[in-house]
Amino acid sequence: MLQAWLAAPRTLTLRDAPTPEPDAGEVVARVRLALTCGTDLKTYRRGHAKLPFGLFGHEGAGEVVALGAGVEHLQVGQRVTWLPTAPCGACFACRRGRFNLCRNLFERVVLGSYAEYLKINARVTRVHVFPLEGLSDLRGAFVEPLACVLHAWRLLEPLPGKIVAILGAGAMAYLHLMEAKARGCHTIVAARRPERLEFARALGADETLEFDQLHTLRERTDGGADVVIEATGAKAVWELAPELAAPGGKVLLYSGLAKGETVQVLAERWHYDELTLLGSFHFTTQDAQQALQRLRQQEFAVERLITDTRPLSDLTQVFEALDRGEGIKYAIVP
Repeated sequence: MLQAWLAAPRTLTLRDAPTPEPDAGEVVARVRLALTCGTDLKTYRRGHAKLPFGLFGHEGAGEVVALGAGVEHLQVGQRVTWLPTAPCGACFACRRGRFNLCRNLFERVVLGSYAEYLKINARVTRVHVFPLEGLSDLRGAFVEPLACVLHAWRLLEPLPGKIVAILGAGAMAYLHLMEAKARGCHTIVAARRPERLEFARALGADETLEFDQLHTLRERTDGGADVVIEATGAKAVWELAPELAAPGGKVLLYSGLAKGETVQVLAERWHYDELTLLGSFHFTTQDAQQALQRLRQQEFAVERLITDTRPLSDLTQVFEALDRGEGIKYAIVP
């Protein structure tokens, strides 16, 4: 089969590899569609603290072609999507129900969706392979990124108000925008590039601001946004986000910074205005199930985030384009 291999930063090739066979408890899927994402781009550019180089890609949908011994809840020929991880169920975090914080989450991660076939390990197969009943391959492939977004929104509940400011205009920021609109929020999107703000307006943003206008946000909102979502992964924006929140507001620090990075927050506002600063990481099974429900709502139009559909043979060119800032999210079809 054809399979992508990321040997080092910006060293992406396609290679011939043996078609995998499942061991006990595993499944093999024929990949029908894979999606690019910000995590993959970060790994492509500089590596990732949690993900090794080598097999590449983790969002996708496919068709089960082989079952390992003991797998009874899936069938050959069934269309499915998968999550890249599953909790161990036994560590400190799992015993307390914090499954997205499992200490062993990345010891058995499913990578390699940029390929013709994918082997899904037994831990993930057991709980995080989902039949795509009533969903297209494309919508099904959005389960993983949307589950991450919905996990963050569960942390924000109860919302302190309906004014939501989203800082950034990448694929995940747009998913946050779509979720905010689905919840009836007044949305303000801030970004550097005018064409990204234009697209945010097309997706339903009520207001948009270029980053050099952010100093006007508190005046525009009579004190600040009830919820501020940082979705750039930039240190300066992490430090700015709490300054844009209304008293009693919540600040979601969604996009991660580089390993070892530190930020400064004005303690006076944090304390006297009772701001809540939240980190959000990954997803749980509950989040994935909610994502499946949301994706069955056709008005939640994730298809609009797809810049282009390209064959697997074009993968290197796709990531070169993403590295130059061209496009939002690509669908890759083997």
